[in-house]
Amino acid sequence: MAKESYDELIFQLGDLAREHLAEAKNPPRAMETVFAQEDQVLALREEMEAVEEEMNQEDASWQDFLDAQDAEKDEQKAIVTKWRGAVLGVEGRSRDMKKRLSSMKAAFRYQRDSLKRAEITHKEMELREGHDVKKINLSRENLKKSRLHIMREQRSIEELEYDFKQVLTPRSGQQGAQGILAHARILEMEDEFEEREHAHKERMKEIDAVIAAKEEDVKAAEAELDACLFELGEECYAERIPHPQLNPLYLRLDKAK
Repeated sequence: MAKESYDELIFQLGDLAREHLAEAKNPPRAMETVFAQEDQVLALREEMEAVEEEMNQEDASWQDFLDAQDAEKDEQKAIVTKWRGAVLGVEGRSRDMKKRLSSMKAAFRYQRDSLKRAEITHKEMELREGHDVKKINLSRENLKKSRLHIMREQRSIEELEYDFKQVLTPRSGQQGAQGILAHARILEMEDEFEEREHAHKERMKEIDAVIAAKEEDVKAAEAELDACLFELGEECYAERIPHPQLNPLYLRLDKAK
């Protein structure tokens, strides 16, 4: 028969001691450390569950948005179909503007995200390399240029959006105005979808990163709890604390040495 592992038996002893000596009048000294580490593990697990719930809520919110868009789009399409003749008149003039506007907005979202990352990097640099004034000032100047560029891009988008809306705004009393407005709403919903989809993906990436970090924290805390249980087992063995459930392990540990 293979010789039992001393480390495994000590861990078993600590686990049994946690179960049977926790309510003892004079528990082992290491028991308090085990309790504290158990609280830490539970707290981290609750934090991770809260983040996972946040992810579920984000998914549910995204699905609600999609369902609402589908329902409204069906209504608007029915109106467009009814007034198709009037809509054809603005489709041609608005198509190229819509493509250009979508492209500009996509580029703007990318630039906005890049600026956000650059701002985070700059803050970390200020903490890590605050002694290098030249480097900090250069980073700050680059951030300023990026912000100004984004402001100019935003103004360009707003100007094009204004022109685009003018094309899609029917004249007073124009026949088929309902269809034109429904068509304009569908195009507006496409913009809303692109913006919301981008925000959803970015938020999910953020939550994924937090969950991954929390999982590592939980693993580390659980490993520390195992170490605390091992220490409890060693104390019990060293002092041969009597208990019917623990006594048999002392004899097995004597043989495993």
